Amino acid sequence: MNSLISALGLDLKILLAQFVNFSILIFVLWRFAYKPILKLLEDRRLKIAQGIKDSEESANKLQEAEEQKKIIMAEAHKEANLIIEESRIKAEKRYQEIIGKTKEDLRVVMAEEKEKIIFEKKAAIVEIKKQTAELIVLALEKILSEKVDNKKDAEIIARVVKNL
Repeated sequence: MNSLISALGLDLKILLAQFVNFSILIFVLWRFAYKPILKLLEDRRLKIAQGIKDSEESANKLQEAEEQKKIIMAEAHKEANLIIEESRIKAEKRYQEIIGKTKEDLRVVMAEEKEKIIFEKKAAIVEIKKQTAELIVLALEKILSEKVDNKKDAEIIARVVKNL
């Protein structure tokens, strides 16, 4: 084996020293370079994994928020439609009340005006009868040229008015 190593041009002492040096180098690198780098890489991997997990949770929360938003919007829309319908019903009811009140007021005014017309008609008839009686008296005075007496005049006037 010694001749094989000599044939390759290797010195066993140097090879052993290089092996010890290489082991020390590996130990030093492992202890001060690889271990911190591996720890740093592991920490980075954990941060990335945590970031992905947080991202997925955020996406899930966003999806839940969107669904909640849709539900709230649907409820708000339903409530708005209900309020609009209630307002429409109230407005229709108020409209009917106003129409009813207006019709009632109109009936009252028409009844009052009818009574006023009837009263004015009666007053006009009384006035016409009075004026007719006066005209008859004037006509009779001219025809008879003399007046009989007030009592006789009243009887004649009453008879003529009844006949009219």
